[in-house]
Amino acid sequence: MKKVCTTCSNEFTIRPEDEVFYTQVDAPLPKLCPDCRMARRLAYRNERTLYKRPCDLCQKDSISLYPAGTAFPVYCHTCWWSDKWDPREHAMDYDENQPFLEQFRKLQSKVPRIALLVIDSVRCDYTNNAADNKDCYLIFASEQNEDSMYSRLIMRSKQVCDCAFVYDSELSYECVDCRQCFKCLYSEQCQSSTDLLFCFDLRDSQNCIFCTNGRHMNYSIFNQKCTKEEYEQKKAEILSSYESIEQAKAEYSKLKAQSIVKYATATKCNNATGDYMFNCHEGVRLFDASDTKNSSYMADSEQPIDCQDCNNVYYKPELCYDMMGILQTSKSKHSIYVMYSNECEYSDSCYNSTACFGCIRLNQAKYSILNKAYTKEEYDVLKQKIVASMVADGTYGTFFPGDMSPHGYNETVAMEHFPLSKEEALARGFRWQDISTGTFGKETVPLTGMPQTIAEVSDEILKSIFACEDCGKNFRVTSSELQFYRRLGLPLPRKDFECRHQARMSKRNPRKLWSRTCMCDKTNHTHEGECPNVFDTAYAPERVERVYCEACYQAEIA
Repeated sequence: MKKVCTTCSNEFTIRPEDEVFYTQVDAPLPKLCPDCRMARRLAYRNERTLYKRPCDLCQKDSISLYPAGTAFPVYCHTCWWSDKWDPREHAMDYDENQPFLEQFRKLQSKVPRIALLVIDSVRCDYTNNAADNKDCYLIFASEQNEDSMYSRLIMRSKQVCDCAFVYDSELSYECVDCRQCFKCLYSEQCQSSTDLLFCFDLRDSQNCIFCTNGRHMNYSIFNQKCTKEEYEQKKAEILSSYESIEQAKAEYSKLKAQSIVKYATATKCNNATGDYMFNCHEGVRLFDASDTKNSSYMADSEQPIDCQDCNNVYYKPELCYDMMGILQTSKSKHSIYVMYSNECEYSDSCYNSTACFGCIRLNQAKYSILNKAYTKEEYDVLKQKIVASMVADGTYGTFFPGDMSPHGYNETVAMEHFPLSKEEALARGFRWQDISTGTFGKETVPLTGMPQTIAEVSDEILKSIFACEDCGKNFRVTSSELQFYRRLGLPLPRKDFECRHQARMSKRNPRKLWSRTCMCDKTNHTHEGECPNVFDTAYAPERVERVYCEACYQAEIA
């Protein structure tokens, strides 16, 4: 079935499988295309824009996702989880003469929000959307890490810095999309490898520099065997100064452009389309997804079963639709940060709860609407009445509108994947944040005075303030960060964390798919002449890489 998106006016397809799913979860057909649906969800997810403000309960200074002056109270982690207040105090009776979402908006303005979303972490004050971490600093959307810094979506890793989408790794720097890597620097899409420097798409390899598309390699430079002495000499030469590393980055970029890439970064996948997939089965448009079963239109997801249109969902969510930021939740729709719960709709930040509709910050609750408790029978009747009113006014079956997000569009992950100008964002109903975070013009060390090597740096540098060479924002170097650079022989960075993050993200494919034909023309493969295989890929047609289908890639690389 073909439909036209009510936001961007682009045509999109609803598959027969989608229709079955919508019937299964009792939801109407979507009015928005997959991209606009995802952008709306992500507009509620601020990960890295942090502000200093006092807790509105204990008045202690804290770091928060929200600037001072918000319409709603903001509590620090301790106060938000304490018994000093009760979200039931803000309960509202449903008014059938007012649109339901307007009533929910009023509840939003009264119920306190948590300053940062951190679960079971130790000494990780500057982390967000993070859980089970220890001694970490400025890591986001990350779990079960230790002694790690300045990274996004790292999992079960130790002593990694300036990385993104890194799993089960240790002592690595500026790595993207790597798994089970140790002591790897400036590398991408590598697995089960050790001591890599500027490498791309290596597996089960060690001691390699400027290598691509390699398997079981050892002591190699530019994919050619070398001696241990030659390897150590080349590594020392590259890491000798900031300038030599920048030259190596330029050389590495050219090398990557000449490499062969598989149509998708996919391992152990079956009948799945998307990119950055691991052990995914039966689904379409899966991005940064692992262990998915019969799930589609998902991103940043682990172990979902029979789910659609979800972002940042983990711990086996099941039968969930149009959700953002959930853990181990089932049979829920159109909600944000609902965890360990079931049968929740249009709710926000509810925990260990069942059958909540339009609720905020409830814990261990049942049969509640607008934070007010009902009997099961009362709940069922009232919920049915509310759903009927939302169907009538056209709001049911769609995620919360953009202007109900507590964040400006430019503060959220939506800006990263679906960038809009201020005018475009406002025209689409989103909010915009004009307040800038951080400081400018307070640097004590000019860029020209930055040391070229880590050997030139003393502990006095910890007192210095630098300015990002890209955006001009001030930043410092922490003690743990300095120790990390010294251990690996790396020079100090010249950019602040956000600019370094954006540089890493620019190396990844977008969350979009194009239909393309395999570019392989090898005569020793199973086809004659050019390969006829067609696939959906996140590599745009104008990209310079040689994009191969699964069969040709395996024949060439394995």
